Amino acid sequence: MADQDTAQTVDRTRAPEAAPPVVGRAEFDTALAEQVALEKEVTRHDDRVSAARRRLPMVQVEDYVFAGRCGPVRLVELFGDRYLLLVQNVMFDPGWEQGCPSCTWAVDNLPANMGRLADEGISFAMVSQAPIEKLQAWAKERGWDHRWVSSYKTSYHYDWGWTRTDDSGREGQLPGYSYYLLRHGVPYLTYMTTARGTEAILPVAHIMDRTCYGRQQDWEDSPTGWPQEPTYG
Repeated sequence: MADQDTAQTVDRTRAPEAAPPVVGRAEFDTALAEQVALEKEVTRHDDRVSAARRRLPMVQVEDYVFAGRCGPVRLVELFGDRYLLLVQNVMFDPGWEQGCPSCTWAVDNLPANMGRLADEGISFAMVSQAPIEKLQAWAKERGWDHRWVSSYKTSYHYDWGWTRTDDSGREGQLPGYSYYLLRHGVPYLTYMTTARGTEAILPVAHIMDRTCYGRQQDWEDSPTGWPQEPTYG
């Protein structure tokens, strides 16, 4: 995933010196056809993975009471009048004054028209561990109007591994997404993902992947001379 601060420091207005080799149309069409064949393999494999995901079991989740903009908000209330719910876990430690840059970038990747999710029967909300006052301040600065609740006075982040303690006793958070189903008034977790699993719904990352230079990050396998910057500056 791209890091917001890094993206702001790299000059994207100047074209790199390195570039793909120039070939004739026939050679390009052949190379492109080979690439498309590889991508079709990925698509078919992704279909198999999605089929397996739809066959996962589910686990009942406590009806946590979060802090919202206008007061307490139960987990079941985040569904609204729908039975499916996507929750983005935005890294925001209680001691921070701003949200995680990478998570902020991910929120900025959300659809411009979130009503498209609602059209499909899916409600959306964000949750963070920082107090609600800090979340509201950051949302105002970023211009977000998404529903965002705080788990500050609950055990939610610890119960589900979004905040973990390492061997030295230091706490750290994870970004990710939780998918819930409301059945007979009871919330169930059906799927969750973190780390690079979050990239599945980040359109900017996929757009960058399909340019000739990719994401221009140092973990990528790119030709010699391709521009690359640290993923997290």
